Amino acid sequence: MDQVFDGLQALLLESKTTPPDFNDSFVHRPALIDSLRSAEARLVTVTAPAGYGKTSLLAEWHRSEQRMTGWLTLQGEDDDPASVIRLLAHVCAPFTSEAESALSQFAGAEGAVLSRMAPTLALALSRVDRPFVLFVDDIHVLHDEGCLDALSVALAGVPRGSQVVLAGRQRATRYARGRLLASAVQVGADELRIDPAGAQRIADEVGVRVDGRTLDDWVSLCDGWAAGLHMCALLSRSRTPVSLGDSALVADYLYQECMRDLPDRTRQFLLQTSILTVHIPSLCDAILGIADSAQILRDLEAQQLFVSSDRERRAYRLHPLFREYLEGELRLEDVTSAKALHSKAARWFQEQGQLPQAIDHAISAGDFDVATALVTAAGLHAYEAGQDATLGRWLREIGDGHLLANPSAVIVFAWYAVLVGTDEDSDKWSTLLGKVPDDAVAEGINLLSAKAMIRAITMRDGMGAALRDAEFAVEVETLESPWRDPAVQILGSTLLHSGHDERAVDVLREAMHVADAHRNPATIAICEAELALLSIEDAGWEAAAEHAGRALKALQDGGIEGYVMSAYVFAAVACVELHAGRSDVGAHYLARGMAERQRCGRSVPLLGIPSRLLLIRAHLLSADTGAARILLREIEQMLPPYDEDRGALDRRLDAARRALLLQESRYASRGTSVALTAAEQRVLPYLQTHLTRAEIARRLFVSPNTVGTHITSIFRKFNAPSRADAVTRAFDLGLLGELPDLVVAD
Repeated sequence: MDQVFDGLQALLLESKTTPPDFNDSFVHRPALIDSLRSAEARLVTVTAPAGYGKTSLLAEWHRSEQRMTGWLTLQGEDDDPASVIRLLAHVCAPFTSEAESALSQFAGAEGAVLSRMAPTLALALSRVDRPFVLFVDDIHVLHDEGCLDALSVALAGVPRGSQVVLAGRQRATRYARGRLLASAVQVGADELRIDPAGAQRIADEVGVRVDGRTLDDWVSLCDGWAAGLHMCALLSRSRTPVSLGDSALVADYLYQECMRDLPDRTRQFLLQTSILTVHIPSLCDAILGIADSAQILRDLEAQQLFVSSDRERRAYRLHPLFREYLEGELRLEDVTSAKALHSKAARWFQEQGQLPQAIDHAISAGDFDVATALVTAAGLHAYEAGQDATLGRWLREIGDGHLLANPSAVIVFAWYAVLVGTDEDSDKWSTLLGKVPDDAVAEGINLLSAKAMIRAITMRDGMGAALRDAEFAVEVETLESPWRDPAVQILGSTLLHSGHDERAVDVLREAMHVADAHRNPATIAICEAELALLSIEDAGWEAAAEHAGRALKALQDGGIEGYVMSAYVFAAVACVELHAGRSDVGAHYLARGMAERQRCGRSVPLLGIPSRLLLIRAHLLSADTGAARILLREIEQMLPPYDEDRGALDRRLDAARRALLLQESRYASRGTSVALTAAEQRVLPYLQTHLTRAEIARRLFVSPNTVGTHITSIFRKFNAPSRADAVTRAFDLGLLGELPDLVVAD
């Protein structure tokens, strides 16, 4: 089954990253390609309606290109910033492997694409020492504004002598900025229109003999539209197309005419499989209940009826405009049939382990119970990959009503939101979880325990209530339960921050033992960070180094550097390294801890507060009192309601305040801190883009004045007179992109 899964996944990826063969019978455009290749432009945009030959232009250019090349054909499912950047990194791997390896370390979280992934790819591209050409087709399928922002940052790294070619139905210059945009060359429909000589070549390939006047009529009828001319030639094999004049819908008419002479079985095949973006013969067989899809697809390709295949004929693709026409016809003929086909496709993809495709088809089928179950299974991977847009789209299309009907889904998404979501995500899903009736049935999960653990993490009712909830969860979760180790860890952390240090150590060690058996690195990383905090407070630096090192290893080996505990782990490592005098390594992890702390905000104070306490210590070791004061204010805003069990937490906070005052008293003149507030840090990545203050404000749901205030503060802290200078300083400080890994001393 794993081999089948890997094979299908590779095939789907290959269908996007393999350029189509250029058919020598197509209209050649060598002069246009030579002019584009020889231009000083690092960006070439090809913009025209469907069927004008954009893909064939790129395919011909690709075949004749002597430089290194990469190819990506985008699909609707790729309309997600993280997906696009990862696909680009994969395509560019042959000439910049460091990009794909660096991006594999990123898990999803708010701002990670723009602040880390896109600039990392841009930096990797800028370092390529041999010229390359990157072809990206069908870029018009990207609608999410985050995709535009991420691409504008990533593509800015294309060096002189290399080119990126973007083709789509809408103008693609909005995906670029600065020098890349300034050097752009644009190709439009006028440059792609076919003249009578080109029409003659199309007719010759189809095998029809036509006179010059007929060719002129075709060109006039189709306005130089390549796909339309091809259809005219096809129809002329059996009859002459009717003259339509200028007002008719040429495309619909011509496609209808092309379909009319097909056997009914072939026509139905095309209509019913039009729900698919990629035609895999076994998939077509499954949804239609037949066994000869491969032969039908081969015959259609041989007839030149807008069907093309990969070299090994493992997957086929319909011309986009032809597929759109067929989908429209299918909806007109039988909406119910279309939904049933989507349902069968969802089942097939689920059986093959391809959950994202299964989810999209289940939603299209209206099978929201199935879609909810599938999203519950696929959600963690989407979060880890940073595919917030995709996950958000799934949840919106399913709707809260259907999600609430599945308690297991609500529990899982509440956990995902706490682990890698935003404060808003955590608040939303914690609230939704609270609305699920206590007597509801959640498959494989104890609902009451899950609610108790979430309440303990958020500490909304105070430390005492959090401690009681944590104790309850540990009592309920059995040793065999996959939820046992997080329950024990939450209890250990709650004990630690309510003043029961000795018992907390025993419980945290138990949690790590269970987590090791369950292979849960997240629990291990949190527990080791908590133990590092205790050792640092006791000045046990040797033990602290051991705990911090193990926490970092769990984080890296588990691929969970984008989870909620990242800031805690990086802060512990920074403290150890700075105390040992290894300032470069310490500064590196301190910068990472500060950048990651926004993932660990007010919705998870059980981890957010101790993370910031360690970050304060690290900044005081660096004599940066301004940053420490920022972090103190953040802690004060996330403290749980006061009760007698909050004493230990208050004592830790008081100790941090005293250390800050002592540090400040030692320096009569304090330098300006470069530490950013959480709000400033959210604005910082957008300084890389072309966006105005008003546009940044719309992205962040704040006012333009607020954005302006944050930008002014960033400029002041970085001593930067411009956006470009601020971005350069941010890279130097490790606040954008990914720095090379530094070795932590044993």
